[in-house]
Amino acid sequence: MNHHQNAIFHQLDNFIKHSHSFAMTIFHKITKLAKLVILLIIPTYAKVS
Repeated sequence: MNHHQNAIFHQLDNFIKHSHSFAMTIFHKITKLAKLVILLIIPTYAKVS
């Protein structure tokens, strides 16, 4: 593998790692938000029924 191919491979590797961590951050935020919404809805629903 020459230097140019190595540089491209390294950039791709960094991009994939960054994309993965970014996706996981969004996933965790959505999960936390969903838990919060569920915790807010359950007591309200329990009072109504």
